[in-house]
Parts: sequence; C-alpha cells; structure tokens
Amino acid sequence: MSLLENKRPLELVVIGNSGDKRVALFQQALAKLDLPQARLVDYLDVITGRVVLVDVLTPDTVVRIESPGRNFEVEQALLALGAESEEPEGNGVYTRLSRRAIELLSFEKGRILPSRQWYLGYCTVLALIARQVAPARLFNLPADIQLMFDKRACHALLSEQGIAVPASLGPVYSYEELRARMQEKHCSQVFVKLAHGSSASGVVAYRCKGARQQAITTVQMVDSVDGTRLYNSRTIQVYEQPAVIRKLIDALCEQRVQVEQWIPKAGYANKTFDVRVLTVEGQAHHSIARLSHSPLTNLHLLNDRESTEKIRERLGETVWTCALADCQRAARLFRSLYTGIDLLFTADMRRHAIVEMNAFGDLLPGLLHNGHDTYTTEVLALVQRTNKEAVLMKSDVNHD
Repeated sequence: MSLLENKRPLELVVIGNSGDKRVALFQQALAKLDLPQARLVDYLDVITGRVVLVDVLTPDTVVRIESPGRNFEVEQALLALGAESEEPEGNGVYTRLSRRAIELLSFEKGRILPSRQWYLGYCTVLALIARQVAPARLFNLPADIQLMFDKRACHALLSEQGIAVPASLGPVYSYEELRARMQEKHCSQVFVKLAHGSSASGVVAYRCKGARQQAITTVQMVDSVDGTRLYNSRTIQVYEQPAVIRKLIDALCEQRVQVEQWIPKAGYANKTFDVRVLTVEGQAHHSIARLSHSPLTNLHLLNDRESTEKIRERLGETVWTCALADCQRAARLFRSLYTGIDLLFTADMRRHAIVEMNAFGDLLPGLLHNGHDTYTTEVLALVQRTNKEAVLMKSDVNHD
C-alpha cells in the first residue's frame, strides 16, 4: 500500500558524499517504508559543476542537503571556494590559506583547517543550490543551514526572539580581549567556540580565578614552520599554563569565535548532562541525554547516553515541558523540516538554555521515538507534507 495520496513515486535527491553514514541511514529509512531510493549527487560534482541540479530535477523532486563533513576532497574544495570569497568583516581579520597552499595539503587526521574560510566556501555552494532549487522542494533550506553554521548569528537570532540562551560576550579577537571582556562582564568562566565548527571542534571551556586559569578542550596544539597547528582528538586536554592558554585562544580567534557564559550543567549519575532534541516540522520528537565527567558532552567523545525519561522524572514535568516548548519555538524560526538542538539545564534543575542549533543534528543511530528512528520520522513527515500538497492541488482543480 502506497504512503502517498497521489500514488506517484516520491522523487528524492540527496546532496552528500558517497559512502557517508548519514546518506546510508537515510536510504535505509526510505527502503524501510518501501519508497524509492534517493538519487545521490556528490558535493564534489555540485562544486565542480559536473552536475547542474536543474538538469536532474523534475517539478516533483525534493532535495535533501546532507552534511559535507568527513570528506577531505570536499573540505579542500570548500576551502578553495572560500579563498575566492570576500570576507564581510574585512581582509586580514581571520587566517586564510592560498589556493596553492590548499592544493598542497595532505590529509591529517583531526587537523582543524581554517574554519572561517571553509564556511565562506560552503556559503557559496549553498547559494548555488538555492538558485537552482525552489524552496518548496527542499528538505532543509540553504539559508537555514548557513545561519545554523554561524554560531554568532544563530545565537543573536535566538536571543532577539526571547529564547533562553547563555549570555554572549560579543565578538572577541584575541586572548587579551577575552580576558578584558570577562572582567568587564564579571564573568569567570566561558565557552570559547569556533563560530563555524561542529562536533566539539575547537571548543574550549575556559575559567579563571585570580592568577589561576584552566582550559578544558579536545584541541591539541603542534608547533610547525607555518605556525601553531590545531588538531581535534577524542582525549580531553586540560591546559593550566597561561602562556599555553594564550596561544590556544589566539589560534582559535584567528578562525572566528563565539564566546558565551559557561553555565554549570545539571547532574545525573555523578556526571553532568545536556540533551540533544530532534525537532521535525517544529515539533520535538527524539531526545537523548549526554552524560560526561567533563564540560564537553558530545557523544563522539565516547560519553554516555541516557534515556530522557529518567532525566524528565528528575527535572519535573513543568521544567521539561517549558524547555521543549523553547526548543519548538527555536525550530519554528527556520523553515527546514528538521533541526537538532542542544539543550542544557542549570545545576539547580530549575532553568534551561539552548546552547546549539544543529543543521545536521539528526545522526542519532538506534534512537527511537514512537517506534521510528530519526530518518524514518523525517521521511514520514515529508510524506505527510507531500500528501497535504496533493490534497490542496486536487481541491484547486475541483474548484476550477
């Protein structure tokens, strides 16, 4: 029995990378629902112009944009596009690689390449997709992805809309400026995040009390002939020497950072936690608690997962419901079908704050809600949306 009211097959195109786990899980969801497999268009083909989207789409095709991450060739191509992009904040503010330097790069596991340059290149690709695909035919919108990949802009939007977020310290361009801003704001601990990073890349939990300082991060620093190189790892690093912390913060600031008040998180099972919430069509669906002994709770750091049912009991229904309502308000600021939201609760379990909006925050393997994984839930929502469109079109024809 077809899920679709109009009986026509659902035509889907996924812009992603061959061999990517996200693409595979999405295709599995389609197969589970007896829907045709999506056509995969590689990011590299879009970037190089080998595939022009308008040539492969029909008026009924729906396009899903997947994460471009974890593919070195794509990363190089986006950096190359970024090298040609104008910097809105002025030349020389952030570090850049020349096209020649990008061509000479070889893959180094965990290396953090200029994320601002990468972002500007990705914005070029998103603009290209937006020009070729009508918004109504998009699973997730390029403008939404662009905004969610800019932590400064996304935080500002949520704050303007009255959604609970940690206080921002504003633009910071160096270690000295960070220290001065913290003193000015009477703030002793902050999160310093790469403005265009993801998955804890370039995130530092920094605190200072008098002469004592501490920076907790996954970033390792290596001195080289071309300066300090930064690498992500799965090992938590704790830096306490002021000169080392200065070097780390300055290196991150060269790639553009977002700085926010570090709000102590609620605890559970002798660890602190936050919650990843998946919203679909503006409604909260899947959620999972992420538990850690460190301030960094990302699951790829081998932190523990916990059912939110137990967390919900501990928090109480009023606090939980209020937090989910804020997540839904935040999601509805965007027109994309889904968002992943990182949500914290304060140590006293009375308040909450949204700390991240993730454009590709649905990679939660094995997590079910109403019997469906994240990708199946999204596909069912798309089918429902498509069926509504079919009913409206039929109604228009009958009225004519």
